[in-house]
Amino acid sequence: MSITDRQRLKLLRTLETVIGPEDASTLMDHLPPVTWANVATVDHVSAIGDQTTKTLRSEMQVLSTQLRSEMSELRVELRSDMTVLSNQLRSEMNQLGTELRSEMNQLGTELRSEMNEFGIQLRSEIDQHGSRLEATIERGFRRQILALVTLGTTWFAITATILQLTR
Repeated sequence: MSITDRQRLKLLRTLETVIGPEDASTLMDHLPPVTWANVATVDHVSAIGDQTTKTLRSEMQVLSTQLRSEMSELRVELRSDMTVLSNQLRSEMNQLGTELRSEMNQLGTELRSEMNEFGIQLRSEIDQHGSRLEATIERGFRRQILALVTLGTTWFAITATILQLTR
């Protein structure tokens, strides 16, 4: 049986006249605002808690499965992306290696050419200096031969003079 607000107010007025307004208010504060049929018992709360726990666990299991599935998909996508990037990197490295080898070969060819030109110039300079050195040595050799001939002639003349004087 349901008690209306009008009936509660009538009860409050009766209690105020019988036990006084303060005690009537205290007593009314301890009465439930609804009928006893609407008041939850410990069993009701426990049953709702158990049902809520089961529901939450079930939902958590579904979410966990979904999360694992999404993580697995992401792992596959990540591996695929990493494979693509790895292949691109290898391709770029091979291309750069080929370009580097080509540049090194070109620089090697240029260096050999420059070294050949330098060698030719060096040989030419050595030949020029060699010719000058040969001419200088030849002049020096001629002077020494002339000096020796002069010395020999002088020596011969002195010896001849000494021989004539000693005779």
